[in-house]
Order: sequence, then structure tokens, then C-alpha cells
Amino acid sequence: MTLTKYRHLLRISAITALALIASTAVALPEDRQQRINISSDAMNAGLNNNLVVYSNNVVITQGSLKIQADRVEVYFTPEKEISRVIAVGKPAHFQQKILQGENPVKARAQRIVYQVSSEELQLTGKAHVDREGNTLAAEKIDYDLSTEQMSAKGQTGKGRVEMTWKPEKKENPQGASDNQGQQAP
Repeated sequence: MTLTKYRHLLRISAITALALIASTAVALPEDRQQRINISSDAMNAGLNNNLVVYSNNVVITQGSLKIQADRVEVYFTPEKEISRVIAVGKPAHFQQKILQGENPVKARAQRIVYQVSSEELQLTGKAHVDREGNTLAAEKIDYDLSTEQMSAKGQTGKGRVEMTWKPEKKENPQGASDNQGQQAP
């Protein structure tokens, strides 16, 4: 493979990966205005250390956003605003609709960390993202929502980053022949 072809393939891979992950930054606007619902089998609130831990069958919903995990830690600032959310599971799941009428973006990993102030999302441990059949899988996926910068790493020694891209189906224009390029008898 020539250097030019390699660079072209690298650009296509990066653009596709960004398209998969970037969608979480532009979620349905009405989601942010919805009530947050959290259910779990147990909850432990440490009011002095600004931490609430939900455990066993944790489900968080807000509009189209849904997080499912075995354990979720919600950290607060001294002003009682959420600063960080950590979801842990085998795996933990995240999904959210980006556009009305589309399927939700789905992500899963053994550990999902969202830093609210810096808008950074980290998926660690068998990380996987799926949007409309396009997938990205790696041991670790880091994504900065504010700059739309993303990186993915395979497991040390043997892991790889894997991406599957499903091209969009092109419809034949009206009147176009299915046997293009062939001459009539």
C-alpha cells in the first residue's frame, strides 16, 4: 500500500469514527429539559463528600437518554451541580437519540466516565459504539465532546481497534437502467 493510499484510508477511518462518536454531542435538545429519573436496588448518599452511589440494576433516564449499569457513582460540586458520572457494569450501557426518527446511538463498556465540566467521555474495557450499523470497538475510547477529538486504543499487547462502516445505499435515479455500462443488443 502506498503512503498516499494509507493516508487516505486513515482519513476515512478517522472521519467515520468521529461521525460515530460525535453524535453524542448533539443529542435531542429536549432531552436536557427533561426530568432525570434514577432507579436502583440500593443507594448510598455521602452528603459530606458530595457523592451518591447507586448499585444493583441501576437505570438512569432523561428524555431519550438511557444508562444501565451495575453501579453508578454521581459526584457533585460544592454548589451541588453534577461534576462527574461513573457507570460500571458487565457491561454498562449508554444510549441516546441524536435525531428524531433515527435509532439511538448505543455505547457499552465495562466502565463509562463522563466529566461534565470538560465534556469528556471515556469508555474503558471492551468499549463499543454503534450508530445506525456503523461500529467502533476498542479496549478504550476517549472522546472530547467540546473539541470533537477522539482516540481509541486496543488492549496492550494483543488488542486492536476495529471499525465497521456501512455505506449508505444509493438509490437509482428514475429511468436509470440496472445494466449500466452494457450495450443494448
